[in-house]
Amino acid sequence: MKLFILLFFSIGIQAQNNWITNKSKVIIPFELSNNLILIDMKINETKFKMIVDSGSEKNLLFSFPEDEDFEVANLRKIKILGMGFGDTLQAFVSTANKAQIKSIENSNFEILLITDRSINIVNKLGLPVNGILGATFFKDFVLHIDYEKLKINLYPKTRKSLVRKKSKYQELPISLYDDIPYLNLKTQIENEKFPVKLLFDTGLSDGLWLFEDHQIVSSSHYFTDVLGKGLSGDIYGKKSRVKKLQMDNFLLNEALVSYPDTSFILNKQKVINRNGSLGGEVIKRFNWILDYKNKTFYYKKNSNFDLPFHYNMSGISVQQIGYQLVTEEINNGFITKEDIFESHFDSASKQSELRYNYFPLYEIYALRNDSPAFKAGLQIGDRILSSNGKSSKKYDIQKINDLFQSEEGKLITIEVNRKGKTLKFKFKLEKIL
Repeated sequence: MKLFILLFFSIGIQAQNNWITNKSKVIIPFELSNNLILIDMKINETKFKMIVDSGSEKNLLFSFPEDEDFEVANLRKIKILGMGFGDTLQAFVSTANKAQIKSIENSNFEILLITDRSINIVNKLGLPVNGILGATFFKDFVLHIDYEKLKINLYPKTRKSLVRKKSKYQELPISLYDDIPYLNLKTQIENEKFPVKLLFDTGLSDGLWLFEDHQIVSSSHYFTDVLGKGLSGDIYGKKSRVKKLQMDNFLLNEALVSYPDTSFILNKQKVINRNGSLGGEVIKRFNWILDYKNKTFYYKKNSNFDLPFHYNMSGISVQQIGYQLVTEEINNGFITKEDIFESHFDSASKQSELRYNYFPLYEIYALRNDSPAFKAGLQIGDRILSSNGKSSKKYDIQKINDLFQSEEGKLITIEVNRKGKTLKFKFKLEKIL
C-alpha cells in the first residue's frame, strides 16, 4: 500500500538537522511491517510512530496519540488534492516544530496535518502509525539501512568504517529531485527489455510500480486490484509480473509489478521520464548505504533476496473499522476440597472479577471480481469473526494478509457477521499469476 498526496503549491522550507551527540553514529531501531520501515520519534516532545518514506517530500501526520496533548505552532490552512476519487481536502501546514530521533534534532520541522478523520488511512494500512517522515529529515546524513538487523545506522559524514563497508557493496548512481532519489534499472516484460527510471520509495509496500505508456505495456496475464490508498480514495490498477528486474549483477525473476491506473497518477510527469517506483518488497532484499550528498547509493543482497514474490490470492482486502469491548470473567479465588466433593461452587471461597479488553474489528472493504472469496459468496462490508478457526481477536492485518498469501490450494474458512447474521464461507487460495 502507498499513501499519496498532491499539493496545490509548494510548502517546503529548508531546515537544518543537528547532530547533538559526540558519537560517530546514531543507531535507530525499526520495525518492518508490510515491507514498511516504522520508527519512533518525538515531535514537540510527543511520541509518534512514523513510516520512513524516501519517496515523500513532506512530513505528514494523520493520527495523534490518544490521551496526550499535542501542540503545534504557525498553522496555515491549505487545500490538498489526494490521489484517488474525491474532492480536495482541508489540511494545515505547521512550521517551527521540534522533531527528534535519538540524537538527531530539527528545530524547524515542518508537518502537514490531515484533520479529516473519515480518511481511515491507518485502518487500511493496518499499522499502528501516526504519519510519514519524508526524505528531507535524513538528507544531510549518510544512512546504512540494515534490513536483517532491523536498524538504521546514521552517520554525519562518510567515515573510515563506512568506507570499508562500501567496498563490499555495489555502487548505484542516483539523481535527486527536491531531495527525492531516482535510480535507473533494467526490466523485461514478456520479450521486451528496456531501461526504467524509478523513484526509490521506502514508503511503497509493493516491490515495483510501472506507469503504462507507448513503451511500457502490461503483460496480458494480469488482474485488477486495489493498489494503494490516496487521501481521496483507493487507487486501482493491474497486478502482474515482469520476467526480470535487473540491478547490475543482481537479477530478480518473476517479480510482482503493479500498473496503477494513469488517471490516478496525476503528478507522474513531475520528474521527466520517470517510469514508476521501486518499493519495499524489492528494497528489503538488500542492505543499503544512502549517500545523498554524493548522489550515490550502495547495496548488497541480504537473506531476504531469495524470498518468493507473494500476493493476496483470496481477493479480499481487509481494513480495521474500530474496536470491540470484550469482557471476560477471571477466577481469582480458590475452591476448597469440600466444594469439589459437594459440587458447591457458589460458595464464598470462589472469587472472580471481570476483565475488559479491546480487540480490533475487521471488515472486507474491497473484493476482487472472480476471486475465490468472491465466488464463495463473501461481500464488501462483511465483518470478519474468525479465519481458519482462529478468532479475529488474535489477528492483526499483517497476519490476515500473510494467511491470504500463504500457499496455493490452502483451504480458508472464514466466519463473518453480515447485518447481524453469522455466516461461514470456505474457499481455496488460487494462484493466477
